[in-house]
Amino acid sequence: MSIRYFIILVVFSLFFMVNAQSFAAKIGKIEFVQSGDYKFQNKMLNFYMQSKPGTQFSEKLLNDDIKRLYSTGYFSDIVTESSKQADGKVNITLKISARPRVKKIIFSGNQKFKTAELKKEIAVVVDMPLNDNKLRLSANKIREFYKGKGYNEAQVATTLKAVGKGWIEVVFNVTENLRLKIDNVKFEGATVYSQWTLKNTIANRHSYLSWLLDYGLFDKGELKNDKLRLRELYWNKGYLDFKVEKISIVPDSKNPEYVNLTFHIYEGKPYKIKTVTIAGNKIYPAEELLPLLALDEDEVFDNLKVTQARKNVAAKYEEQGYADFSCRVNRLPNFKEHTVDLDFIVNEGRKFFVQDVNISGNRLTKDKVIRRELAIQPGDPLDKKRIEASKNRLMGMGYFKKVDTVTIGTDNPGEKDVNFQVEEKETFEFKIGGGFSDSNSLVGMVQLSNSNFDITNPKNYFYGGGQRFRVQGMFGIDRNNFNVDFTEPWLFDIPLRWDISGYWNMVEYNHWTERRIGAKTSLTKRVYDDFTSAAIGYKIENVRVYDMDRRRSKEMRKEKGRDWVSQLSLLLNRDTRDSLTEPTSGYQVSTLAAVSPKVAGSTYNFYRLEAKGVYYKSFFEKAIIGRVAGKVGTVSSFDRGDSVPIYERYFLGGGNSLRGFEYRRVSPTDINNDAIGGESMALLSFEVTHPIWSFIRGAVFLDAGYVGSNSFSFSMNQINAGAGYGLRIKVPYLNAPVNLDLAYPIIKNQDDLKSKMRFHFNMGFTW
Repeated sequence: MSIRYFIILVVFSLFFMVNAQSFAAKIGKIEFVQSGDYKFQNKMLNFYMQSKPGTQFSEKLLNDDIKRLYSTGYFSDIVTESSKQADGKVNITLKISARPRVKKIIFSGNQKFKTAELKKEIAVVVDMPLNDNKLRLSANKIREFYKGKGYNEAQVATTLKAVGKGWIEVVFNVTENLRLKIDNVKFEGATVYSQWTLKNTIANRHSYLSWLLDYGLFDKGELKNDKLRLRELYWNKGYLDFKVEKISIVPDSKNPEYVNLTFHIYEGKPYKIKTVTIAGNKIYPAEELLPLLALDEDEVFDNLKVTQARKNVAAKYEEQGYADFSCRVNRLPNFKEHTVDLDFIVNEGRKFFVQDVNISGNRLTKDKVIRRELAIQPGDPLDKKRIEASKNRLMGMGYFKKVDTVTIGTDNPGEKDVNFQVEEKETFEFKIGGGFSDSNSLVGMVQLSNSNFDITNPKNYFYGGGQRFRVQGMFGIDRNNFNVDFTEPWLFDIPLRWDISGYWNMVEYNHWTERRIGAKTSLTKRVYDDFTSAAIGYKIENVRVYDMDRRRSKEMRKEKGRDWVSQLSLLLNRDTRDSLTEPTSGYQVSTLAAVSPKVAGSTYNFYRLEAKGVYYKSFFEKAIIGRVAGKVGTVSSFDRGDSVPIYERYFLGGGNSLRGFEYRRVSPTDINNDAIGGESMALLSFEVTHPIWSFIRGAVFLDAGYVGSNSFSFSMNQINAGAGYGLRIKVPYLNAPVNLDLAYPIIKNQDDLKSKMRFHFNMGFTW
């Protein structure tokens, strides 16, 4: 194409683009044709139209207008027609079908909140055409309403129901998903056990704390297990025909959040044991196994005793290495005579011995540190109890996050390997903490420790030897301590623990300051079993009593000065508690005998005898925990006529001893009524704790104590007692136990103290 034709084409195109709009048709008029009874005002419809009479017609603009009308949510169908008139203008007709009108608004499924409350949240209007946008908005607002009331699981769905031509009903279907609570539980047909016993056997039971905590909630999935719990309870008394015929679940008429449960039960009659036999046994004769069952003919069937009988037989086989042993019980009841034959079927399996014990996963901890804790060794029978005991010992060391055990077959018949897979955790700790109590005032703490220390291995950063090392400093208003501690649990690679400590301790009491600088060491050996130990100890310390003003009595002022204490001691201890920090069962008892003679370097001749014990018992699946504790002690000079130095005497009072009384004020006094301590002491404490919230427990307690002037001097006439209520709080995310106690002296024989309510507190935290 020549350049001339190209220029002509460009000029023509520009001319066409400039004058194209002059050829476009203009809009003549816009008409709205509405179907149905309800008519929208043209003013409202035109508000959404950008196409106007007199403006140029555009298909694109008209399509946008239709979209805007649809977006209002009022219309179900919009059809447009355009016609060109003789004058060249275009007339537009919009045929509009509105959505059906709302005849009625209904709420279904709402029990907790009334319909009038929910209607305030909706935007849908009666007699108006249904608006889809407002319908969605209304459903969302109802959901938000429930969330604001704490019902986060509430669901809202909408249903449209035609009720005549052009009319609909809008139904909001609400599923509240209320956390149903149990108001009352009854047992129809119960005569063997009390209603109280049966209620406390099942999981679905009422709780007075359900208004605050997640207690007493109805769990439909637990009903099946509740049936089994009740059956087991009745089987323990021989009622083998027992069954739960049905469970009635009735919503409370006054509060939809509560339900009442009724267990309809059939008890039957108790069965007696007719015969007891054992079969399948080859290694041991029946005459040797039957006494282990401890079941007699003609006694009432007891499922607990039957279960224990199986365990007794299993223990005899498993300790000999029969790792695949099993024992089942066939119960053959006679329904007419109400008797039952018990047939114990034994599958002895094969006897296995341990070929090798393999340990893996320990990167830092020495192999011997782990092996010396194991209760099972190569050549031993493959005893499951020994394997489990070994696992528990390893976890108790505090070095591992978890310990897994598995037995593996070997090429040698009758032998298996036992594998222990450990996962180590960080045992080096640096802690900064503090505390505040009625006994020690305000105190801060800095501590550096390693519970898996190795003093002989600097190349491994002193890790992995199983030793314990700690440096701790505590600095406060009334107390300052500095301690360095070292423990070797296996001295000379035998189970003999060696502890050695050096310390500098200073504490300010009401009328004097006491400072101790010294060192102590001890050797501890397990005796009899894993729960019992004996320790021989020795300490040497310099004690200074000072800062005692002239207003104190002559009796007290003569205690000022520096003394040496060189002491030998023997401690016997037995501890079966299930936890050292949060015990719920078991006991601890210990006795101490200590002597400090001048011949060993002491300033005074004196000795000390003490005994203490604590017992824990839990109820209702550890919800309630009871504690009983006691301590008795005496300190005496070799010559009963001489007094014991004040820093060795007994004082009671305060949150850690005798609550309801001022710290260290329960004691014999001098002529100024200042506490000077006694040479005999007895203390008894009862406490019951119960749950309040996830990390808060309440405690009811009673303390009673006595301090006598002379050694071996105990008198009930001089006892003091305090009672009260407290809180035990474990602050989340912080190692921060908090004890708050409010106590009152119910028996007071300390004349210089007032009878008043006292607040005892002990708060600490550690990072």
